[in-house]
Amino acid sequence: MSGSLLKKSLIVTAMTTTTMVVALLIMQSLMQAPHRPTNLLTSDATNDPPRVRGKITVWSWGIAAKSLDALVDAFSKQYPNVSVDVDMTGANMQSRFFLSLTAGVGAPEVSQLQIREAPRYAATDQLADLTSVAMKYKDRFPPSFWANCEYNGRVYAIPWDMGPCAVYYKREVFERYGIDPNTIVTWDDYIDAGKRILKRSGGRTRMLPLSTGSLQGLFEIMMQQNGAQMFDHKGRIAINSLESHKVLKTIKRMLESGICYNVIPYSHEFLAGFKNDTVATYPSAVWFGGSIKDTVQEYPGQASDWGVFPLPALETGGLRNSTLGGSVLVIPRQVEQKEAAWAFIEYALCTVAGQIAQYRNFDLFPAYLPALEDPFIDEQDPFYGNQLVRRLFTKDLTEIPTLHRTRDWMQAENYLKQALSKWATNGMESRGFFEDLEQKLHSRIGRPISPASRAN
Repeated sequence: MSGSLLKKSLIVTAMTTTTMVVALLIMQSLMQAPHRPTNLLTSDATNDPPRVRGKITVWSWGIAAKSLDALVDAFSKQYPNVSVDVDMTGANMQSRFFLSLTAGVGAPEVSQLQIREAPRYAATDQLADLTSVAMKYKDRFPPSFWANCEYNGRVYAIPWDMGPCAVYYKREVFERYGIDPNTIVTWDDYIDAGKRILKRSGGRTRMLPLSTGSLQGLFEIMMQQNGAQMFDHKGRIAINSLESHKVLKTIKRMLESGICYNVIPYSHEFLAGFKNDTVATYPSAVWFGGSIKDTVQEYPGQASDWGVFPLPALETGGLRNSTLGGSVLVIPRQVEQKEAAWAFIEYALCTVAGQIAQYRNFDLFPAYLPALEDPFIDEQDPFYGNQLVRRLFTKDLTEIPTLHRTRDWMQAENYLKQALSKWATNGMESRGFFEDLEQKLHSRIGRPISPASRAN
C-alpha cells in the first residue's frame, strides 16, 4: 500500500483507549454468541454478468478508495445492472464496521480491512463465507497472503494489495562514499556499508531511520524473511525461537553500530530526510515509494537520484524479500446483495485489468499473481533512473513464509512493540527477552506456549 495510504490508514484506524475496550467487549460478545448457520455465498453469476443486479456500497479509505472508485466505470460496462458507490469517508471506518457487524445492520456490501486484521474479523462469524466462489483463485495468490484470508479452512476475504520489501537508496550518496549496492547481500553487509558511510561523511549521513520506539516494523520484516513466527500453525505462542533470536541480534548490531537515525516515522524531520543527505537508505515495502515520490515531487525541477536494491538476507543464500502491510476486501454476512458484491470484488482483485489499473494509477502492488506477468511490470520507472523496480519487487514473492496470524495478532503485535521499545531504551539486554515476552502473551491473551519454545 502506498506511503500516503499508510499514513492515512494509521490515522483512520487509531482508537482511544476507551474505544479499544469497547471493541474488545464487542469481539467477546460476538465470539460468545449462539452459533448461527454459516452464511455461505454459493451463487456465482459472474459468467452471466447482465443477470447480476443490485446496488452496493463499498467502504474504503484514502488512495485505496480512489483506486476502487476509478474502476467503477469499467466494471459497469461488464455489469450494467450493478450500481456501485464507493464511500471514502474513512474516519473511524473499521470501528464503524465493527459496530455494524455487532448490530447486524448498517454494514456496507463490501469493506476494506488491513490484512493483519482479517483473521480477527473472520473469527466473529459475521463475514460471508466465500469458499465456494473464491477457492478457484487460491493458487493465483501468494500462499503467505491467502493463508490470512482463511479461517478454520473457509475463505472470508480476498487479498487486494501487498507490501513486498526492498531497500530504497540515494544513488548520489552511495556514489559519493564509494558504496556499490550490488555488494550488499546480507544485513551484515548492509551494516558494514552503513559504517563506511557514517565514517566517510563525518557522521553526517546515517544509513537508515530507525526509532527505538518503532522497531516492530523492521522486526516483522526480518521475522518473516527468516521464518520466525509469533504463533505456530496451531495458534500457540512461538516467538521464542532461534529464528527470532537471530533477528533480535541483527537489530541489536544495527543499533549499536551507530548507523541508525533515531527519528519518529513520518514526522517532519523524517520526511525532510527524503530531500537531504542525512539518511542514505530506507528498507521498507513497495508502498513506501509513494511517500518518497509524493514528498520529492513537491519540488518541481528537482531531479530524482533514487534507486532500489533487494532486501538483504539474514545470511548468505537466505530469502531477500518479505512483506509489510497490505489489504483485503470482505463481504458482511448481513447484506442482501452478496452476488453483486462478489462480482465487484472479483473484478477488482481477481482480474489482471483490475489489478494493473490500480497499480498503474495508484501504486497498489497486485496480490493477484497473473497480474505480475503483465508488460507493465517490466516497464522502466523514470523516477528510479529507468530501473525495473516493479519487477524487482516480485522476486521470491511465492517463497515468503506465511505468518500465522490469529484473531489475537493485533494484541500480540502491540506487546511486541512495547517489549522492543523497552529493550532498546534499557540497554538492549537480550537474555530473557523472548522468555518474558512469551509469558506476557500467555497471560494476556491466554494462548498456550509452543512445545518448541527455547524455554522448554
